Amino acid sequence: TSMRGRTLTYQIFPFSFREFLKAKEIKVLLHLSSREKSLILNAFREYFIYGGYPETIIYPQEREKILAEILEVTIYKDVIERAKVRNVKVLRILIDSIIVSKEFSINKFYNYLKSMGIKVGRNVLYQYVSYLEDAFFSFMLRKFSYSYIKAEQSIPKPYIIDNGFFLIKNLEDKSKLMENLVFIELLRRGKDVAYYSEGREIDFLIKEGKKVKSLIQVSYDINNFNTKEREIKSLIKGNEDLKCKNLIVITWDYENEEIINGKKIIFIPLWKWLLKN
Repeated sequence: TSMRGRTLTYQIFPFSFREFLKAKEIKVLLHLSSREKSLILNAFREYFIYGGYPETIIYPQEREKILAEILEVTIYKDVIERAKVRNVKVLRILIDSIIVSKEFSINKFYNYLKSMGIKVGRNVLYQYVSYLEDAFFSFMLRKFSYSYIKAEQSIPKPYIIDNGFFLIKNLEDKSKLMENLVFIELLRRGKDVAYYSEGREIDFLIKEGKKVKSLIQVSYDINNFNTKEREIKSLIKGNEDLKCKNLIVITWDYENEEIINGKKIIFIPLWKWLLKN
């Protein structure tokens, strides 16, 4: 208590992609030779799957074991012991559900546990979710609304602190991994983020106060015509609804600027976007 008001708070994330490259002594130059680009792309594929915890770079042979132990420490040290969690089984099921889910409804999760014969109160589940957020393991992204109450009542989309945890849970959905990496990078950059869903969904909406600054779609398979058309239609609708001109599609490897229905849409590969700013 004697230190109250005399502290500074910093948020420390696992390595960004730029920090990951620095740790591996790979330089990012303004103009890349084919060899330099190849080194960066190989490092990106590693970062994409194994994440950015420093220990996994120092001891690459032990990566999966290290990630599993970090998850255990997150559960036991930061959540179970600190919050005095009694129902460890429910917490473990909750973590697995957050990792694999595209959306997370506590009511649906409550009913799922009930169907398995597991008794737990809804308020306890809300507490457990908040404990995981406090431990910086997971984040619940809310839907954009000018109404605070509507935003808070929306069904959130869950994201986790590091892509490496998908690996130890044997989840290989590249679209989900891409989206998770983009969300964590937006947090790292201090952005105010929501998702948008009015008829069509947009993965990320960036706000500054009441103003919408950017709309971002994340797409692994943008070379598929139907996928590209869907992503573009969502952005154009978002542009019309929100009067936002900064429209971005983060892709796996496609890069271009296209004018579609009079709107400029920027397509940028994920590795390049991660190195911006």
